[in-house]
Amino acid sequence: MRICCIIVAVINVPEKNKNIHSGHRNRVKERFCETGLSSFADHNILEFVLFYSVPRKDTNELAHRLIEHFGSLHAVFEASVERLMEVPGISYNSAVLIRLFPEVNKRYMLSKQGKRTRFKTMDDAANFVSNLFIGDSVESFYVICLDSNNRVICCDKHSSGSVTTTNVTISLVLDSAVRHKAVGVLLAHNHPSAIARPSNDDITTTRMIKDTLEKMHVNLIDHMIVGHDGKCISMKQLGLLNENYGWIQ
Repeated sequence: MRICCIIVAVINVPEKNKNIHSGHRNRVKERFCETGLSSFADHNILEFVLFYSVPRKDTNELAHRLIEHFGSLHAVFEASVERLMEVPGISYNSAVLIRLFPEVNKRYMLSKQGKRTRFKTMDDAANFVSNLFIGDSVESFYVICLDSNNRVICCDKHSSGSVTTTNVTISLVLDSAVRHKAVGVLLAHNHPSAIARPSNDDITTTRMIKDTLEKMHVNLIDHMIVGHDGKCISMKQLGLLNENYGWIQ
């Protein structure tokens, strides 16, 4: 009889804990449905996210551990799956789930803009370009092909590099322009670990691409760079392209 009582007690403990966590999770979900994330601290947001990959366990400690390890909420979401898994308690499933959020946000913003976005001003282009690099922790390069009315025909991602470099070849830019019969091309890349300041290589490569495109009767509209802080600069606005083709008003 004594053995049976001990077994019953052991079995009941997890169920009791499960009920405690279930009640807390329901309250967090209800709070989100009522007020969104405005009243959530950064670690509360991560705690909430981890509900969906860590069943029947308090995820608050894991959330604090992630913030402490990476230093900020945005750094957590921008970390690679491999780096996230370096944090004790973060499984592959949890790491993939965390990385999913910035990618979904990026696709949401691009979908909201629409596939046939028209750039009427430089600000329109800067907003579009900034959304391309949401959550990116490595340097990437995009070729955005435009028609005669500055509408986006396509947005080709041609390369991803390390944290500090990416390989850009003129042939890849030309290939995009020719395949999509572009009238204009907008180039964009990011500096995930630095501010949006063009390097000497950026300037030299851009001018070579511009000269090559002109021989194909394609205009290089601009080359925009997005820094680690999300700010976007225009090489045209800085006077680095030396051309007269402007934004359609």
